[in-house]
Amino acid sequence: MPDWTILVIFGMILIMLGFFLVAAGMMRSAKESEGLEDSAFKETGEERVKGGGVILIGPVPVVFGTDKRYALLLMVMAVVLMLLSIIFLK
Repeated sequence: MPDWTILVIFGMILIMLGFFLVAAGMMRSAKESEGLEDSAFKETGEERVKGGGVILIGPVPVVFGTDKRYALLLMVMAVVLMLLSIIFLK
């Protein structure tokens, strides 16, 4: 039986790295929002957020996004994830 200890440790490191990156992104976003007093966002009062998501229901990906660019990027990522899952599950 193979020793899975290294994979478990690697997975835990990736999870901790993910938490660190989310926290760093939040701090960077907060720092950048402090300097918005001089920007055009303050004058117009309008901010635009772009993004999207993928929901995998079995083998069928459901992709949604705020514009075509993000939806296309997420479709490509969904196909890559599906191919990786097929490779690793065989």
